[in-house]
Amino acid sequence: MEALSFVFSDRATVPVFLGMDVQGECNKHMMEMNADKILLITDEVVDELHGDYFNGLSASTASGETGVAGDTVCVEKFVLPSGDASKSWEHLTALINWNFSVGATKKSVVLAVGGGALLNVAGLFASIAFRGMKLVYVPTTLLAMHDVVTSLKTSICHDGRKNNIGTYYAPQKVLVDVGFCRTLPRSELFSGLGELAKNACLLGGDHAAGFVEALSKEVIDAQDGGSGAEFSMSDETTLKLVRLGVKAKMEILAVDAYEKTSGMIFEYGHTMSHAIEKTYGDGVVPHGLGVTYGMLACSYAAEKIGTMSKEARVEHDAICNLLIKRWPLPAPLPSVDEVMARAMKDSKRGICSEDADEIADVILRKVGDIVPSKTANLNKFPSVLFAEWLETMGFASSSTKDATKETSPRTAAKDKQIKDLQDEVKDLRMAKGGYGKGAPPVPQAH
Repeated sequence: MEALSFVFSDRATVPVFLGMDVQGECNKHMMEMNADKILLITDEVVDELHGDYFNGLSASTASGETGVAGDTVCVEKFVLPSGDASKSWEHLTALINWNFSVGATKKSVVLAVGGGALLNVAGLFASIAFRGMKLVYVPTTLLAMHDVVTSLKTSICHDGRKNNIGTYYAPQKVLVDVGFCRTLPRSELFSGLGELAKNACLLGGDHAAGFVEALSKEVIDAQDGGSGAEFSMSDETTLKLVRLGVKAKMEILAVDAYEKTSGMIFEYGHTMSHAIEKTYGDGVVPHGLGVTYGMLACSYAAEKIGTMSKEARVEHDAICNLLIKRWPLPAPLPSVDEVMARAMKDSKRGICSEDADEIADVILRKVGDIVPSKTANLNKFPSVLFAEWLETMGFASSSTKDATKETSPRTAAKDKQIKDLQDEVKDLRMAKGGYGKGAPPVPQAH
């Protein structure tokens, strides 16, 4: 396996091992942890497809009894529901109770095997049990391989909100076997590609070129026999995209481990994405696809406030459309009111001191050209713009537009607010070597 290091500023350096079809080596890495117990946490789909992946660690029997024979270790397994359904207070509590019931100790190691949602809740569990347990991530989805394990964030969802309870916590190791991607359904592949589309729009350059090339008609047709109806990626392409996604995250988190300043750019499109995902219900809209739709909402708002030109928006949206033309939102689309109610309770709310009729997200001038701000690279703008975008997309019309007009009329006062935002954007010039060249300016130490 290829040895890498994920450097999260001065907070943590995590050894990472990357390869294709490396089951034996992953088992060996786990044996090297010298654990008294391995607490294997996985989800229902991964357990069905890859439940024997770590059989080499233990002499466990089908009845659940565990034993140690030779070079083996006691493995306890806990299976959670798949997707965001696992990220609940109830499942976090169940993990805590299980931890103590099986006699885990500070020498035990949590082994999280699954997609991003599974890793999020398992990471949160590991961060609080015994005030921190040893943790190893084994991502099994494209999204988790390049976007989740490249972050210290852990989380669950509570009270109808997304990722509003969590911690920052570093694993002891990350083991990436890209071979898992061969069993992913199309929705999961697209979810991972959605976050890569985000990197393409944010950073431009190699990230945009690599993404566009991987999803070009010629490449897809060559992979699928020119049918135009199927979608798959070669092992080589998948490995290349994983490396590209890792590069995007680690270049920035090397100076902003907790994603509070320059790292906040990776929240691009997430305000609307989280609202759409939660309105449909867990598991209906894959996260990365939600982000891609959220980016379209942001480009609509950016053009309306005069930050992004019409031509720049066309280029930006063309990148997003490489994905969403293959994955339309399920019908019937929910109401504008329902989506906006959730968007206005986003976990980032408050950073920009938004008024009641404002909302915030990352804003671009064009592909690879991020608008900086004094508020962690987030910019606030009238929330009516997101409501308008939802209506242009066919979301069910409701009282949102009229209600927003009553509290936030497009009057001279609102026009002045937009003009003030435009003036502020002009005053915030990029530092040399900044966003337009594919990386944000290094935040100043405080």
